[in-house]
Amino acid sequence: MSAPATAGTVWTPEGTSRGTVAVLTGRGEHPGLYARLGRRLAVDGWTLAVPGPGAGVDEVGAALAGATRARVLLGSDTGALRAWELAATVRPDGLVLAGLPTGAPGAPPADRAGELDARTACPVHRGLLESDPDFTWGAFAQAPPPPPSDPLPGSPVLWLHGDADPVAPVAGIRALARPGDDVAVVVDGVHDVLNDQFHRIVAARLVQFLERLAKGARFAEETPTAAAEPVRARRAAPLTVSARLDHAMRALAELVAADGATVTCDAMARARGVPLNSLVNVMLALRRAGLVTSRRGCEGGYRLARPAAEITVADVVRATEGSIAQVRDGGPAAPLWADLERTVADFLTTRTLTALEGDTR
Repeated sequence: MSAPATAGTVWTPEGTSRGTVAVLTGRGEHPGLYARLGRRLAVDGWTLAVPGPGAGVDEVGAALAGATRARVLLGSDTGALRAWELAATVRPDGLVLAGLPTGAPGAPPADRAGELDARTACPVHRGLLESDPDFTWGAFAQAPPPPPSDPLPGSPVLWLHGDADPVAPVAGIRALARPGDDVAVVVDGVHDVLNDQFHRIVAARLVQFLERLAKGARFAEETPTAAAEPVRARRAAPLTVSARLDHAMRALAELVAADGATVTCDAMARARGVPLNSLVNVMLALRRAGLVTSRRGCEGGYRLARPAAEITVADVVRATEGSIAQVRDGGPAAPLWADLERTVADFLTTRTLTALEGDTR
């Protein structure tokens, strides 16, 4: 939807709304910076309302007035302080505090580059801030007020924070959070946690919190009882072929069948039933080992680096697994395991990729 960046903005789902989340923005921010979060929550059936900067109790109350179900108040940075303060009057069903500034922050960023680094590591959001005429640079120079003296509301509270936040050190919120609160600290996250590089998992945690408020949805807790029979761990067989090695052999079989032509990872994955993401990493390992070569461009792909008869299965195992076998050095069976390792190595060294030429997929 379109609206002035500094005016109150609302994102609504296509169907019935599961509830409304009112967002109070932080220093330098405006409602338009929460478009990505608004679209995501709307897809999940939630209304996101962002009043204009500095919104008071009347504007926040109006944003939540039309909520059909759960009413949630969310604040970011100094907006989190205002959300905490207004919760006693607005009485939301849930409170979300993101990047709440407390503790002893360091000196404010010296320039725009430093402020970007403090706010977000997300390249999309960094670009948005750099090109946004309505974003206020240098706002972190304004010292935030202290946390409200009023206690947190009795309703559920979700704390969202980055553990690498230079503006609001995470130790501060750990001291403020109550035992029953939901505390989600993002590893390597910085200050604008809702718009940081890991915004997707933050949004997922937020939706989980919202669904628990609206529908009581939750995962079953693992509570083993004394009467339950212990679950036996699945043990590996003495000789196993890892999925990584299996994927490598499948891909190499496709290259053998290609007879010198280049084949893309996508084509190999489809032809041999290998997950594409896994195959990409496997092919990089094979290339580093000198077993395949790659070519970029529209006709890019992989092909064997040398004839199939010159590449042994042992070469493939070493490229993907690091070694032929891992055996224990000590114990009465040590000589037996050493013989097994030599036997396996001899077997794999005498088998080459020509064994794959008759593969029928």
